[in-house]
Amino acid sequence: MTKLYEIRIEGQLDDRWQDWFDGWTVTRQADGTTLLSGPVPDQPALYGILRRVRDLGLPLISVTQLSDASHQQILNTQRIEPMNANLKFDKKNLLSTLWIIVMFCLLKADILSLFIPGIADELAQTSVITGASIPQLMLFGAVMGTVGIAMILLSRILERGVNRWINLIVSPLYILYIVVGGTLYPHYIFLASVEVICLLIIFWNALKWERES
Repeated sequence: MTKLYEIRIEGQLDDRWQDWFDGWTVTRQADGTTLLSGPVPDQPALYGILRRVRDLGLPLISVTQLSDASHQQILNTQRIEPMNANLKFDKKNLLSTLWIIVMFCLLKADILSLFIPGIADELAQTSVITGASIPQLMLFGAVMGTVGIAMILLSRILERGVNRWINLIVSPLYILYIVVGGTLYPHYIFLASVEVICLLIIFWNALKWERES
């Protein structure tokens, strides 16, 4: 007879680990632990789940068999929760993906601009207006491009506090760089609009990034 178990472990896992635990419900607790709950048809299946907990290297706190009433309640929840979990976006992955879009649009704008007649003359005029040499302008562009590429990685690996602040600082600076350094060619206006929208979404998500529970 199938029974329902709850397994509590130290540390917190996200919803993506549900597949690792055969679709069991993964619930993060406020005390820094994770609660795994799901049906077990027999003892070998329970041992299999416990082996997977062991393979994660996270300390096991408790293993509890639930009552029949709790069993049915959580089974009903499980039918809905995996579908809802697929609708959630991990904040770090979202920010990193938006930076990828920004950098692709920036690169596409630069490539298309190479086909514009007289683009070298425009660069020379910009050099005169800004007082910077052409190599200095190109170096500045290279640095800004490298910063954007670095944000793709940093948004994925930095912890929430630093990650949040670096995105709050860099995204508006990038908007300024795109607008001030832009042109009025149709392709640039379109791509720059996409970039600015993505950067505004980055800023908004970083601003509203609550402390992880």
